[in-house]
Parts: sequence; structure tokens; C-alpha cells
Amino acid sequence: MVPTMKKIQTQKWVMEGNYFPEDIIGTILSKLPVKDVIRCSAVCRSWYSLVRNPTLIQTHLKNQNTAGDLHLLASRQSTDLCWINPAGSFGQCFRLEHPFYNKRNISWGKDLQSEVVGTCNGVVCIAVSSFYIDPCPPVILWNPSIRKFGILPSPNRAVFYRYESIKFCYDSRIDDYKVVRIVTEPGCKIEVEVWSLTRGTWKSLSNVPADFAPFASDMAFVNGAHHWVQHHWTREEENPVVSVVALDMADESFRNVRIRQGSWRDFPPMISRYHGDGDQLWLTLFEIQGNSSFDLWVMKEYGVFDSWTKLFNVRLLGSPDEEPCIEPFGVTKSGQVVVKMGRDGELNSMQVYDPEDKQFRDFGNHGCSCYLMDSFVESLVLLDQTNVYSY
Repeated sequence: MVPTMKKIQTQKWVMEGNYFPEDIIGTILSKLPVKDVIRCSAVCRSWYSLVRNPTLIQTHLKNQNTAGDLHLLASRQSTDLCWINPAGSFGQCFRLEHPFYNKRNISWGKDLQSEVVGTCNGVVCIAVSSFYIDPCPPVILWNPSIRKFGILPSPNRAVFYRYESIKFCYDSRIDDYKVVRIVTEPGCKIEVEVWSLTRGTWKSLSNVPADFAPFASDMAFVNGAHHWVQHHWTREEENPVVSVVALDMADESFRNVRIRQGSWRDFPPMISRYHGDGDQLWLTLFEIQGNSSFDLWVMKEYGVFDSWTKLFNVRLLGSPDEEPCIEPFGVTKSGQVVVKMGRDGELNSMQVYDPEDKQFRDFGNHGCSCYLMDSFVESLVLLDQTNVYSY
């Protein structure tokens, strides 16, 4: 049947987004999966602009954050990234195509090594280095859901013979994404600089504490601040003095957070975050009791020392000749603890411990040896940025 002129005009009217008010269309789009939203952006110019509106991107993100308990896993093999749903049947693991190691960018990425240093709101932060000497290796922000990535400008401080550590966060108080770069020079001098998406540049911090010495690589972003465990040896103390230092991302200033003191000589504490009552995020401390046991403590009221509360203990039982080993790895949004397990010091299995029924279950990483786990959600973040690349 040949369509009438009136029907053609009506179809065109609908396709141009005139049939529903824009706010209703925006509400519908904000509740769709990312892939469907991207498809809808090809319908007409008005929908294309609407999908890239920062307000819709933020609304869509809020809707996505209420769904599921997904986590990003990164292995020592830089091309091996996946996101996982531990609540799925036997775990659901989905591989992500790395922006540097796909077929289109293979010539550009062949001399690059990369390490995932964090993820928030669906954006993955990658620290890049090359096989050649590069005093200012780039930092990449990558959204795998929309297949876009952006390269940050070169930092202020070169590395050469220095140790570099990169951290990434989103501060909802100021609606800004920030990257923290810590550079340690020979002689233990530490410099810190911060890149802000809003600012668009790196800023060297002049207020770094003289005794700032973040321990290892574990870190927790809670209450708008990065937190690191640091420890100092003194002549008066038999055990090292352990503390937590915080870098508030709103004003980019440092402060100390008091923690309960324990015997840390053989087993330094580990830090993480715990999703508590409602939307609360609690600062978490894993107090290691030995190779096969640890306590989980949380600060229920941020900044209040007396609010430190022990939630539970995790302990493995085994024969004296073959003591099982367990090491906390992180906490899921649903309050389950992801651990690495094994024997004779070989931590070759990842399990999820449920404090409700005190049972261990397979995490679903399918043998992937991971060094990072972080919450992951599909989002449209970076879609409204102009200085990004598609792949």
C-alpha cells in the first residue's frame, strides 16, 4: 500500500522528535541501556543533541547506578579486562575490548603497556607507559560502553628514575572527575599533582605533608577523599605506627584519619570501602590476623574515632601441616567480601564471602588472576566531550 502524503508528514513529524515533549523523550532515554540510547541518537538531530546533553547523561547515570552489582576486573595482562556480575548464575563475565589493542588501533598500541588504576561511573582510568623512555607517560580516560577515550594533557613532572602512582575518582559534591598522580623521587621526596576535568589542567600541590608515605597500592575513595594507609617506624615503638591519610578532592588538601591501633609488624592493615546503610559508604579497615584470618572494621560515622565498629571475622580452618591462606581483595556493593584463597602462599582462587550465611562462593572470574576490582556501571559519561576519540 502506498502511504498517503499525510502519513508521510506524520512519520517525519514523529521522527523529528515533535510528537512528544522533549522532557518526556529525555525521561524515556534516561532509562534505556547505553546501546539503545546510542541507537536512538541516530534518529534525528534533536535526539542526537538531547543524548549529548549533560543533564540527560547525569540522569541516565543515576538510573544506572541503582541497577545491579557489577564490577570491573583487571589482570596483569593489560589486554585482559572484563566486567562481572557475581550475582549471576555461576558468575557472568564479559570481556571488554581494550581501546589500544583492537584491530583498528593495533599499530598505534603495539609499543604501549597500560595499567587500569580505577573506574567510576563507567569511565576507566588507564596509566600508559611505552617501551621507550617517556618522562611524561599519558593517562587515558576510557568509556568502553560508548567506545570513546580521551588523552589527558602531559603532567607537569617528568618521571625518569621516579616511581609513579595514579589514582582516579569522581567527586559528586563538585561534579568533577579528577586524577591524582603521586611521584616519588630518589631520596623519598614525594610530589603530588591533580588533574581536573572541569579545570582541564594539572595542578601541583604545595601542601603535601612532609611525612606522607602511602603504604603499598591499596586505597579507598570515601566521603570525597582518597585514603591511603601509611606506616612509620620510630625508635620508641616496637611496631610501626600506622595511620590513614586522606586527600580531599574538593579543596585538594590533606588530613589525617584516626584508626584503631593494632599489632602491624607482620601483617599491615588493608583499606577499602563498604556500602553500609542506605547510600552510605563506610571507610573499611581489614585487620589481618594471620595467613588464614582477618577482621573487618568500618567507620560508621566518618571522622569520628569512636564509630569504628567490627562487623565480622573471616577465618579458614585447615590442618597444621597445610594452613590455608586468605587475603581480602575488596567488597561488593551488596556487602560481600571478595577474597583470594589458596595454600602454601599461592593465592590462586577468588571467592566471595557472604557474611549473612558465612559461605564462600566462586566469584566467577574464570581463572583470571586480577590485581584490581572496582564497581562498574555502563554509562554515557564522556559522550558530551569534544576532545575524545572513537574506536
